[in-house]
Amino acid sequence: MNTTTLMDDRLAAKPSRGMSARQLPVVDMQPFFYGDEAARQQVADAIAQASRVYGFFYLTNHGIPQEVAAAGFDAARRFFDLPLEQRMACRSTQARQNRGYQPMFDTASAGKEPDIKESFDMGFPLPADDEDLRAGLPFHSTNQWPEHLPGFRAQVEALYFAKLACGHQVLRAMALALGVDANFFVARCAKPTTNMRLVHYPPQVVDPAQGIGARAHADKGVITLLLNDENGGLHVLSEDDEWIDAPPRPDAIIVNVGDLLTRWTNGRFRSAMHRVINTGGHRRYSIPQFHHPAYRTLVDPGQLPDGGPAKFEPVVAGEYVAQGFQRDRKSWAT
Repeated sequence: MNTTTLMDDRLAAKPSRGMSARQLPVVDMQPFFYGDEAARQQVADAIAQASRVYGFFYLTNHGIPQEVAAAGFDAARRFFDLPLEQRMACRSTQARQNRGYQPMFDTASAGKEPDIKESFDMGFPLPADDEDLRAGLPFHSTNQWPEHLPGFRAQVEALYFAKLACGHQVLRAMALALGVDANFFVARCAKPTTNMRLVHYPPQVVDPAQGIGARAHADKGVITLLLNDENGGLHVLSEDDEWIDAPPRPDAIIVNVGDLLTRWTNGRFRSAMHRVINTGGHRRYSIPQFHHPAYRTLVDPGQLPDGGPAKFEPVVAGEYVAQGFQRDRKSWAT
């Protein structure tokens, strides 16, 4: 049984062969919101099929207002236009946290070129007297906000909660497809460690050997909801080791499966490797939201029916994700 991160084995696999002509599937969420039981089941089954084969899919009619998403990108552009010293002033004041500013080149694994990106993270708001915050538990901290950007916090928080609501609906559909109560996953997100990230990728050289925006990786959490600007560059690795281009669609967000969900579903849902190469000559912005359950949630494939013999041992969600951060972030290694 596997107790390590899933990415360890995938990084040791044979190199990818090149670009594929395939396209990611598209799922329309509207019947899940407004349809009858049969329509909801059809959407759930489509999400499950996409999660099994690709681990990624486009989601249309997702319920995130276009103006809220646009305001999020406006906030990102304004933040990364700030002088470096003002961005650095937004770094987390606590160790082992994923909030505030992450400077360029912080994401790097041993022996690998660092990612060419910088980011700003926010997480589920916690009161100052929260016991886990006071204890310094990973991912439990106060959000850091810039002092010189009027309206920034309101823009970012509005998008965070719109995406959180959308993510809960996707998780309900996944639970329905897996034959459990619709709130199986959502009920374990009462105090989530879900974080949303504003990411800036500067233009880069064409040669990936000199570093890319985001090296090949798999997300660590349950699901990720991703908004991209008009610049492409996201590639998803197929089961037969070819890269599938995932260009932005103005009518859709991208949803992908994370490692925790692969473990929870005993491998039925696929956490796919993906990368970002920003060779278009323009600054690129994206806004992923990484959905995580409460820190102490037990992720056990035996909790879901019809999964077959367990391929993964149970893990504590927050501990598993924190191990990945410690491996991949320079700021977490000290």
